[in-house]
Amino acid sequence: MATYIDRLPKPLLDDIVQGQCVPIIGAGFSRNAELPPGFEMPLWEDIGKHLAQQMRNYPYTTPIDAISAFCHEFSRAKLVEQLRSLLHVDKAQPGQAHLAFADLPFDIIVTTNFDFLLERAYHLKRRPYYPIVDEDQLSIGNVFQDTRILKIHGDLNHPGRLIVTEDDYDTFLEKYPLICTYLANLLISRTPLFIGYSLEDPDFRQIWQIIGTRLGNLRRNAYTFAVGPRSVDISRFERRGVKVISLGENVAAYGDILRKLFEELREYWLNKILEISIITDEESLIDLSLPKDAQTRLCFFSLPFELIPFYRSNIFPIFEQYGFTPITADDVISPGENIIAKISSLIERASLVVVDISSPWVMQELGIALGKNRKILIIKEEGAKLPSNLFGFQCFERPKSMELSAIESFISKLEQLVQKLSKELIDQLLEEPMRLLKKKEYRAAVISAIALLEIELREKLPKDVGFLPLVKLLNLAVKFEYIPRDKLPLIREWIAVRNRLVHTKDTISSNKANKIVKGIMDILEAIRQKE
Repeated sequence: MATYIDRLPKPLLDDIVQGQCVPIIGAGFSRNAELPPGFEMPLWEDIGKHLAQQMRNYPYTTPIDAISAFCHEFSRAKLVEQLRSLLHVDKAQPGQAHLAFADLPFDIIVTTNFDFLLERAYHLKRRPYYPIVDEDQLSIGNVFQDTRILKIHGDLNHPGRLIVTEDDYDTFLEKYPLICTYLANLLISRTPLFIGYSLEDPDFRQIWQIIGTRLGNLRRNAYTFAVGPRSVDISRFERRGVKVISLGENVAAYGDILRKLFEELREYWLNKILEISIITDEESLIDLSLPKDAQTRLCFFSLPFELIPFYRSNIFPIFEQYGFTPITADDVISPGENIIAKISSLIERASLVVVDISSPWVMQELGIALGKNRKILIIKEEGAKLPSNLFGFQCFERPKSMELSAIESFISKLEQLVQKLSKELIDQLLEEPMRLLKKKEYRAAVISAIALLEIELREKLPKDVGFLPLVKLLNLAVKFEYIPRDKLPLIREWIAVRNRLVHTKDTISSNKANKIVKGIMDILEAIRQKE
């Protein structure tokens, strides 16, 4: 099967993963929209020619000239009506390429498109987004970590803000200096990645040229994707400081090629972001060292900032005692300002997501969990209304009062649920070590087997001993005769192997991995027979 991510240069991939890339979406990307039979999304040339045909004695030259002439002849209101019709605003739905793009954890996107295909794609993927059309929106901080869609030419819901005629382009820098400054800053500080963009817009080209003139060879490289590019197109882009990444010659498969590329890029991004991050918790590091498709013990907590101390002191220990590994976004330190990729990766690795919805700050993380169909436990403050989109999820009420009696009752009820969830987790993990062995994932099989042993011991041993390290759990297991004393040195040796695999890039042979996994599975079977 063809792979496309290998065609992307390493510096571009590094910038994407580190949050130092800004995608710039043009009209060509809208061609991937889904439309009823007989309809297709037009390019600017198509729009210009269609409008030209409606004017008598008009000699067509360029799309912008035709659009400007139509506006002058028939009014801006009529032009907007025509654009809404020609762009099929009521019919066009995001295609597979749009949906795959919306799965990429970019924190900001720039587009000159007037349509709403990007917004609809994010909505369908349940990923929080925030369109920016007016300058006054720029002053609002991105406190919820939504994906921001900067529509530099406006959209069809804001007809007065559209940049579409000659006059609009000529006065853009003067009318919207803050948008221009914001865009220029993005182009200076991030690597531009053009998708379906021709670089023909005079206002954008002026900003890009100014940056090139001022920075010279210090201007960051820019890239564009192309399928079946002609030599004249490659030359035009390169004259303008943009490197063309060819994705093959099959122009008819443009949308499908982009979809596959975005899927590969997402997989690469979410794996790589954790590789280059600092994971501050040892237990989390163990689970995150497993392959992406492996079952983990991770329980991702999405919490209001002010409640994190309460949860760490009172709730995390319960989950730990029943075999889960609690983790928050703050437990992983990633490069760059874009935390969406980090959160997406952690949620995808988690077996359970716990969300306290008493603050709107957690909605970005909840949106990602909903979009990925994770198992979710909702906690809301007593008396608060549950949003309608969360009906059907398990929900617990946390008391408003922090009085000891109220808190103890809440914790007791929650522990009963966690105990039940723990049994489900063990069932999910039970076949995992042998499955990984069959896949020749020997390193992961050993890590998974020891994690399963740890969960089983925490389930069997008295809960009043508290959360103990695995080595001390083993001593207790010997005391309660779950594990024979003569097996203890061998298990400790296996744990040392596991620790080396987690903390280094060392590998393990098939024979040794099989010996460890099967040895642990035999011990687990013996433990269960003592019930």
